[in-house]
Amino acid sequence: MSEQTLDNAYLRLIEIGKALSAERNLDSLLKHILQEAKSLASADAGTIYLASDKTHLKFAIVLLGSQKGAPSPNRVPKPMHLPDIPLYNEDGSPNLNNICSSVAHRGETITVGDAVRTESLGFSGPKTFSKLLEYPTTSLLTVPLKTMSDESLGVLQLLNATDSEGNFVPFPEDIIPLIEALASQASVAMENRALLDEQKAQKQQLEQEVDLRTEELKDTLAKLSEAHTILKEMNTIDALTGIRNRRYFDENLEQEWRRAKRQGYEISMLLLDIDNFKRVNDTYGHLVGDQCLAAIAKEVDRAFNRPSDVVARYGGEEFVVVLPYVSTHNALFLAEKLRKVIEKATYSADGYELKVTVSIGVATALPDDEVRPRDLISWSDRVLYEAKLAGRNQVRQHRQ
Repeated sequence: MSEQTLDNAYLRLIEIGKALSAERNLDSLLKHILQEAKSLASADAGTIYLASDKTHLKFAIVLLGSQKGAPSPNRVPKPMHLPDIPLYNEDGSPNLNNICSSVAHRGETITVGDAVRTESLGFSGPKTFSKLLEYPTTSLLTVPLKTMSDESLGVLQLLNATDSEGNFVPFPEDIIPLIEALASQASVAMENRALLDEQKAQKQQLEQEVDLRTEELKDTLAKLSEAHTILKEMNTIDALTGIRNRRYFDENLEQEWRRAKRQGYEISMLLLDIDNFKRVNDTYGHLVGDQCLAAIAKEVDRAFNRPSDVVARYGGEEFVVVLPYVSTHNALFLAEKLRKVIEKATYSADGYELKVTVSIGVATALPDDEVRPRDLISWSDRVLYEAKLAGRNQVRQHRQ
């Protein structure tokens, strides 16, 4: 190949890369890759195998030329299916006896100048291949397709390089870097196509879920009158306790914080922890402990029932209450009232009657540019720790 021809071929590669990126589905992309590879290498035929399940190379596409050695338009004479090529032997070792499998494992190109005289090519051996495709195989050029992280996507195999007179000849050495560069472009396009297909599928699934949730919400709005009850029907419930989960708390606090900052009202927070809860689990078992958690959660939820109040499980045996429009004084009063209710109550769990207490940390903030939601959480957590150190079954309030 002359230097000018080689330069033109590399310029052609740039155009090919752009064209491959524009393909809208995997089948047309694979066909485009194979057509361009055949054209660049003056190959009479070609195939692509994909490593779709990491255990086998699966036949994806074949483009055949002439059966007699003369070039002809791409053709697939009839629908065909070539056998899968195992990537591993029965003992689990890599299958290096097959040319395609070997290329996939090693990540290196393999060329064969005269397949008729080469009997150690596994599935790609001339007799088997020619019988399956009804096509004579002389020369082979097999190139790996791999991701940016060097994971195998499959192999591109070209068959029977042709000279100017249409005779089958070995693939020239200067063609190999061109086909490897094309394989690299093809791999990027295939990987991008797979990502786009996955994103499309996820988008469709999300749209279906959104449509389904919208219909559910419409049905719920028709049946329920109170906003707080409506919110509880959303998919933000802690499975064990039946109250809001941590994710809902995090999202709600951010939204409430922005609203309070705009409108200029206070937000109070109660962070409470069941005292010596490990002792309940150790003494009665986790089933009783779970039922105790659920009972306390319901007790806390009953105590705060305004539409704007949020009661959530913060983690483990900790619960959090977000109280918009509640001042420092009122937050302390509500926390102490809740502590006394729990202290006096008896909770039934799997046949046992349990007495438990809670420690509560209380903090209040007026959101502005200096105070952030995490500050309110930090203050509540700090005074909760102080209540624990002071002997438990107490309320402590943060003082700014």
